[in-house]
Parts: sequence; structure tokens; C-alpha cells
Amino acid sequence: MNKNSAIAGKKILFIAPNFFGYELKIKAKMEQLGASVAYYDVRSVSSAFDRSILKVFPNIFKKRTKTYYNEILKANKSVDYDYVFIIKCDMISIHILNEMKSIFKNAKFYLYLWDSIKNVPGITNKLSFFSKVLSFDRNDVKKHENIGFYPLFYIDELEKDKSYLAENKLKYDICFFGTIHSDRYRIIKEIKNYCAMNNYSFYTFLYLQSNFIYWFYKFTKREFASTKFKDFNYEKLSGNSISQIVKESGVVLDIEHPKQTGLTMRTFEVIGMEKKLITTNKDIVNYDFYNPNNILVIPRKGISIPKDFLAIEYEPLDVDIYQKYSIGNWIQGIFTE
Repeated sequence: MNKNSAIAGKKILFIAPNFFGYELKIKAKMEQLGASVAYYDVRSVSSAFDRSILKVFPNIFKKRTKTYYNEILKANKSVDYDYVFIIKCDMISIHILNEMKSIFKNAKFYLYLWDSIKNVPGITNKLSFFSKVLSFDRNDVKKHENIGFYPLFYIDELEKDKSYLAENKLKYDICFFGTIHSDRYRIIKEIKNYCAMNNYSFYTFLYLQSNFIYWFYKFTKREFASTKFKDFNYEKLSGNSISQIVKESGVVLDIEHPKQTGLTMRTFEVIGMEKKLITTNKDIVNYDFYNPNNILVIPRKGISIPKDFLAIEYEPLDVDIYQKYSIGNWIQGIFTE
């Protein structure tokens, strides 16, 4: 146990989305810092098909969700939790929050938003249940005085492998991994064409949650009209596979959702691995790690990528900045009074 930790000896009920395994990394790090943690998926559905249905019809699983949370509360009602820590809170109703507050009377309720308020329907009506609310989105923080600004993190496994480049050559100039949503596919197509015209090698892993989502986009999004089913991936890539391809790439591409200004998890992974970044997120220039030699901001249309940017070597950041955005420091900050 880390006796100097803010959560050493504390009991935490942790409820968060299943998001590429990050929820389990957070749980493991909290336990490493000395906490006793019970984790549950914030969503009552787990299959790829159900999650894709949920994306299109957000209210379809209300009855199942009520039953799901009743079972969670029944299983934990005898535990005297110090904290109820929730990420996103998209499927937890106000009724369920009231039940939680009545059962866990001694617990402090904390909420972290790693999505923008516009993407979480009804979330503003739930904020009053929490004694601390933090968000990764600077614009949301400006609009809501009861929300604190708190960026994301990188996990320990994505710290730079300093021996790799000494023994290997890069395979790709640019790489992209991500779920296809909003206008991401259109932007990636434009970048792919630009790279082909300029002899840049470009690795892409384009993820869709299910076959259903592909066909839904096929008939509702103009840019999907000429796509084929095989153009996309329907199984998630492992963290180790992502890490390996990033090692083999000079630059990582990041495309944030157009409704958010918060920096994505991918941005902080790049910090940990000491890789250069191309991003559509203009707000990145306001962060302490911004360096134009390491980070290129591009528009969502009319994209160009200067060869000089690809050729310049990465400039290491101060050690304090790497520490600041580590998962351990992120968790300590969440629970520091």
C-alpha cells in the first residue's frame, strides 16, 4: 500500500464505461495506490450489437438499466464506501442516483466527464448529485462554474520504449487508430489522398462497433456511399498492438469529435510515448506541453502536412510534464481535497 496516496485505505465504488480497457487500468492503479475498489460498467449492455443499438437509440434499454443498477445496489448496500466515483454517467438515471445517495450516505460522490456535455444527454440535470465534477473539456468548464477543468492521462504501459528506435527503422510516416464517428471518415479519406500524392506512408485502423453501425452509416452518411464492409474493423485492436504500431510510426493522427474541445486519450498516449502528433483540435495550443515542432494543428478541410514537420526530430518535454499527465498523478488529483 502507498501510504502517501490520497486514497490509501479508502473504499471506492467505481462506475465507468468499458472503453478499450482504460477503466481496468484506472481500477488497477487505484488499487496500487492503496484503495479497495469495486468496478462496474456504467452501461447495462455489453455486446457490440447492443452498444451499437444504444448509440442510435439511447433510451431503448431503460428497463434493463434499472434492473442492472438495482442488482449493483443490492450487492453493495452493506459496504461503507468512502467514494462513489463515476465516469460519464450517461446511463445512470436521476432515480438511480437518488437511490445511491440514500444507500451510501457517508460516501463522497465524484464525477469525471471524458466526453463533452453535448454528447451526454441529460447530464446537466445530474451534476448537483456530485460534490466534485471534473471535465476534460475547457469549453464546458467555462460554461458551468461548478465543473473543474482536468485533462486526461496516459497509462504506464505507453511510456516511451527508448531502445526501440536504436534497433529499428520506422515503417509508417503517420498512423491513426480510432472509432469512426461524426466527420472522422471524411477527414481520414482526405488525409489518405494527401499522403498518397506526397508519398507519405499512412497506417489506419478504422473501428466500427458492429455490422449494424456500418449499414446504418452506409445509408445515412454521404461519405459512406462508396465504402465496402471490409474497409473497417469490427474487433478492437489490443493495447499491445497499438503500442507496437505507434513505435513504428513517426507521427500519430488525432481527430477529435467536432462537438468537443477536450483533448482525446490518444493525445496523452502520444505524450507518454514521446511521439509527434497531428491533430484537428485547435485548443491544444493552450496546453503546457504544446510545441509546434512536436504538434501540427490541421483544419478539418483543406489539409496539408509539411514535409519539414515529419522530418524534424521530436523535442523531449520537461520531466515534470510527463509526470503531470501520468495515470497515477491523474488519480491522485481526482481524490485530492
